[in-house]
Amino acid sequence: MTTSKSKRAKKKINKRPNNKQALRYEDAWNYIVSKSPAWKQDAVINMTEEEAKAVGGRTAQAHDEVAKEVMFLAESNRKIPLPKENWRKPE
Repeated sequence: MTTSKSKRAKKKINKRPNNKQALRYEDAWNYIVSKSPAWKQDAVINMTEEEAKAVGGRTAQAHDEVAKEVMFLAESNRKIPLPKENWRKPE
């Protein structure tokens, strides 16, 4: 027996991932960057990874370190604390 086109069209399509995890990553990023020293915040927010590598030194490692910390915090079961009070989310 063949199915009609309308029945095939109603087949569930994979939905986008749950938005909760994306929000956890955003909260984790805001928290980790707000607690970082000013030079690291500047490197992560205002430079691309390639620009940071061109500068070299600790600046080149800043992107990797922040990304690693954010990943561990976002994927853990721990509650993500609020960022520092004077932290302004970059836009």
